[in-house]
Amino acid sequence: MKEFSNVVKKIRGHLQDDTSRFLFDNRLLYALTGDYDYINRIIMSLPQRKELDAAVQKCLEHVDDLVIWGAGNDLLILLGLYPDFPVRRLCDKDIHKQKSGWKGIPVMSPEELAGKKEDVYVAVNTSAYQEEIVEFLRGHGFAEERIINLGIITDSLYSAQYFDSEVMSPLEGEVFVDGGCYDCSTDKEFIKWCQGKYHKIYAFEPDGENYEKCLKKCKEEGIANIELYQKGLWDCDTELSFEAGGGQGSKIGEQDSENGRQDTNVIKIATAAIDDVVGDEKVTFIKLDVEGAELKALQGAARTIRTCRPRLAICIYHKPEDVIEVLEYILSLHDDYKLYIRHYQMSPCETIVYAI
Repeated sequence: MKEFSNVVKKIRGHLQDDTSRFLFDNRLLYALTGDYDYINRIIMSLPQRKELDAAVQKCLEHVDDLVIWGAGNDLLILLGLYPDFPVRRLCDKDIHKQKSGWKGIPVMSPEELAGKKEDVYVAVNTSAYQEEIVEFLRGHGFAEERIINLGIITDSLYSAQYFDSEVMSPLEGEVFVDGGCYDCSTDKEFIKWCQGKYHKIYAFEPDGENYEKCLKKCKEEGIANIELYQKGLWDCDTELSFEAGGGQGSKIGEQDSENGRQDTNVIKIATAAIDDVVGDEKVTFIKLDVEGAELKALQGAARTIRTCRPRLAICIYHKPEDVIEVLEYILSLHDDYKLYIRHYQMSPCETIVYAI
């Protein structure tokens, strides 16, 4: 217990502001107890929560005429925050959802919704496509007072993730390692953040479907100086089990499944160590969102981190122990790293530690 207390004390000593200490303490208590109240404390501390409360109140004022656009993860988060929020009608571009509905709730197409501009209010509840959806609604004659944009509030939270201006600024000639690049959206944000003044991107994505999206996006949008690898990150080259969920549901590990159970979503993937891939490259920035493999990926980048001292942006929410083990390992590589912690979603997900 004394050793654990010393580790906690050491980590807290490297946290640079009250926000970081608040988030660390509550994530640690959540990890130790499983009490969701500690996550609620984090969510309630976000300035976007008050904005969302006000927007949700406006939705409730028009609940009988309300259509929610977005039947995906953002809707699950909304209902987690407001369990009594009445969802009666939905809109989504997904044809399968239009045919089968969502949890027994009918889902209309955007074209069907467009014919109801005089009859309904629309709660735009998707962060990634909120601008596109609002433009669609305006283009089809929806009055501004009938559009309630929840997505713009949550997008203001998500958009700072990994490139938080409160924490750091870009350097000239960045060399960026993107662990878990999904569809290369993060790489686009990186390029925007550094105003295109970068030298190279190394991007890793083990999910085959997502990897194809990355190839397509790189080609269509002209993402230059990027090396894309269909591999997961680990501390060595090996083959691991990967449960491909396409996004937040993905998992990586050394076992196929619990108790030998086979899952059709579990595939074998190749892995790589950052040290082996980048060689002597002067890496300036490493971002890791690798579905619970963050510590192993850091161990596979130990030489690069010791030699180049890159800034780090590492997820610490996939495993309860990450809030201690990942931070402790980072400090073992450089004990003068300054640590910041930030949270970017109104759920337990998307807590990031920055090492500067």
